[in-house]
Amino acid sequence: MRDSGNDLKLIKLRSVKNEMELNLIKEILNDNNIPYMVEDHGPGGHMRIIGGSSSLFGSDIMVLEDDYDDAVELLESIGIE
Repeated sequence: MRDSGNDLKLIKLRSVKNEMELNLIKEILNDNNIPYMVEDHGPGGHMRIIGGSSSLFGSDIMVLEDDYDDAVELLESIGIE
């Protein structure tokens, strides 16, 4: 398989333990056109599908390496460090 040179590197922006913080950060990233991916810990992904939440296990919010600094700056501007 050829390397197209378009590999995207995701890095962890933040780990969150509750849905309120997760939803707040997702909204901030959405409002600023920063793509992200949520990786749930343990069986959290299954819990999110079944029960709508994975707050028992936590989640990581992943962003593109190129967007990391902008995302950190946005979170810091509203007091999330």
